[in-house]
Amino acid sequence: MLLPYATLAQKDRDTSFFRITEINIIGNFKTEDRIVLIAADLTINQRIPKKDMKLQFETAENNVQNTDLFNTVDISNFPINDTLTELIITVSERWFFWPIPIVENADPNFNTWWQRKDFSRLNYGLVLMYNNLGGKAQGIGGLIQLGYSKRFALLYNIPYASSNGKLGISFYGGYDQQHEVTIGTNNNKRVFYTGLGGNTKEHWQLQFSLLHRHKIVTTNTISAAFKNVSIVPPVSALKQDYLGDSLPNIRYLELSYLFKKDKRNYKHYPLTGYYLDLLIQQHGLGINNNLFLTTFEGSASKFLKVHNRVYGAIGFKGKFTPQNNIPYFLQQGLGYDNNLRGYEYYVVDGNHFGMFKSNIKLELIEKKNSLLKKIKNQKFNTFYYALYLNFFADLGYVDNQFSAQANSFSNQWLYSSGIGLDLSTYYDSVFRLEFSINKQKESGFFLHFTQPI
Repeated sequence: MLLPYATLAQKDRDTSFFRITEINIIGNFKTEDRIVLIAADLTINQRIPKKDMKLQFETAENNVQNTDLFNTVDISNFPINDTLTELIITVSERWFFWPIPIVENADPNFNTWWQRKDFSRLNYGLVLMYNNLGGKAQGIGGLIQLGYSKRFALLYNIPYASSNGKLGISFYGGYDQQHEVTIGTNNNKRVFYTGLGGNTKEHWQLQFSLLHRHKIVTTNTISAAFKNVSIVPPVSALKQDYLGDSLPNIRYLELSYLFKKDKRNYKHYPLTGYYLDLLIQQHGLGINNNLFLTTFEGSASKFLKVHNRVYGAIGFKGKFTPQNNIPYFLQQGLGYDNNLRGYEYYVVDGNHFGMFKSNIKLELIEKKNSLLKKIKNQKFNTFYYALYLNFFADLGYVDNQFSAQANSFSNQWLYSSGIGLDLSTYYDSVFRLEFSINKQKESGFFLHFTQPI
C-alpha cells in the first residue's frame, strides 16, 4: 500500500522537475475553479520540467484567455523547495451579460455595402447573451433582427458538460427571412431577385451538437440539424436549380463532423501557434429523391515570430464537393465568408475552391494591459491595444462547372497584394484598414473587422 507514495517520493528527488502541490485561483468571483483548471490543463501532483515551465505557463495562460471569460490571466510559480511548488492563477473576469445592438449591412461585407451606401439595406436588432451562466462558462442567448432581412434565434451552449470538461453540448434554433436572394452571378457580381412581400426566402433550422475535447486544444464535434428552406415561385422559375428541380421548398437532415486543433496564442488576433480544422457535411440523405450532397472543407494556418517585432503568418483554406448537381443555395465559393483581399467587391461561385493567404507584420505598438483608473468596475477598466503594419499577398482559385462563361474570375488563378494597418484592442475588437491591388490591376482601400488569417 505504500508503493505509490514511495514512487512519488522517489520522483520528487529529481530536481529537474517541479511537482505542483497546490493551485490557488484569485479573481474568479463568478467562474468555477474547475473551468479555469480545465482550460489551463494544470492539476495537483502534476510534474513539469523546469526547463519547460515558462512555455507551459504561457500556453496555459493563452488557453484560459481563449475561453473569452477573462480580460487578463497570469500564472505565478512559488517554489517550496527544489522539487515542489505552488501556483497562483490570477484572473480578471469579463462582463458576462451583453445586450448587443445589431446594425449591419445585408451585403457580403462592409466594403460592398459602402459602394452604394444604401441605408435601406441595413439590418437592425438586438442580441441578448449571457456568457457564463452559473459560473460554468455556459452561454445562453437570443437574437431579434429586423430591417432588410429578418432573423430570430435561440442558443444554449454547455462547453464543459461533464465534470472533467471533455464533453460539451449545444442547442440552436433559428428562423431567417430574406427580402432578396442571390439567384446567380454575372461578371462576377451577384444577380438578385427582390420580392414584394419581404419573404422571398424563409429558412427554419433546429440543431443539436455534441463535442468531445482532448487536451483542451483539440475538439471533435458531431451535429445533427433539421432544415426547412422555402422560396417564392418566381425564384424557382427563374433559377430552377436554386433548391434543385424547380422546387419551391426543401426539407432535409444535415449531419456534420468538425475537427479542430487550436494552438494559437490568442484566437481573435494570433501572432504565434497554429490552427487546423476539417468540416465534413452531409446535406440530406437522398430519401424520396431528396437532396444528397457531401462537402469537405478544411483550413490550416501557421503563425510565428520571425524577429524581435516581426511576425509572419500563412493560411490555406479549401472546399471540395464530389457531386456535380449542387443546388445553387449551397454553391458558395469566394466572396462571402471566404475573401481574397483585393476582391471584396466580387463573388466567385463554384463547385470547389482553394485559397492561400500570407502576412508579414511589423509590431508598431506592443500589446500592453493598462488600468483605466476612472472606471472602477474591473470588468471594464482593463484596456489594451496593439498596432501592426501588415504586408500581405493572397492567391485563390475557384472551379466553376456551371456559369464560368458569364464569370471571368472562375477557373483561373486570382491573386492580390497590399499593405495595411491592424488594430487589436478592447474586448477582442479588430480593425483593419488595407490598401490592395489585384491581378486585374484594380486597387482600393478596404475596411475589415476580423483577423486577416
